[in-house]
Amino acid sequence: MIRKLLVAAGELLVTAGLLLVLFFVWEFGWVGWTAGAAQDAQAGRLSQEFEARRPETSAPGTIPVLEEKLKHGELFGVIRIPRLGGTWAKPIGEGVGLDVLLHNVGHYEGTALPGQVGNASFAGHRSGAGNPLIDIDAIQPGDAMVIETKDGWYMYKAQGHEIVRPTQVDVVAPVPDHPGQTPTQRWLTLTSCNPRWGSTDRYIVHALFDRFVPRASGEPAEIKGGR
Repeated sequence: MIRKLLVAAGELLVTAGLLLVLFFVWEFGWVGWTAGAAQDAQAGRLSQEFEARRPETSAPGTIPVLEEKLKHGELFGVIRIPRLGGTWAKPIGEGVGLDVLLHNVGHYEGTALPGQVGNASFAGHRSGAGNPLIDIDAIQPGDAMVIETKDGWYMYKAQGHEIVRPTQVDVVAPVPDHPGQTPTQRWLTLTSCNPRWGSTDRYIVHALFDRFVPRASGEPAEIKGGR
């Protein structure tokens, strides 16, 4: 009797294990692929809309900043990181709630906007919801990190990364990791979960502003031909 119970329990465990494997493949494979493809398509549509609305002229040396107050969930940009693939591009929505991150990379409300002095901070899922930042750990110092808006391309260069606890929110302070300090530089911070298939920590990449390329000047060399 006991042997039969042990055999039955073993069979149940094997079945449960197989179901978990199938769920993992479905959630992070098929669902991840389809959600990622939808994000790619949305990024492409935004770029086309930006191009259609591009300013005719741009004053040399100016760094435009979005003037309108963004609404929660509003799409206002596209993030491009060539290191993650020549065609890698994700739409950016305002906010980092689950509703936004399900379909986009999100902008932390209250942080700087692209081109502003301070810390323009963004978050995205590493696994799930299209796995947009599954390879965030591939980003190397010096890599281009680009924010595209209707005005043009805000070019940043990665400085390095850190792994922190989820409660360590100082990474998105105006001066990263130095709350209370007055910013004098234009930072970009990108946050995601760590490890790749978990969420016990956060993987953080910091970048510094390099230059602004107005839309009238054409696509910057770092991403040219990547679409």
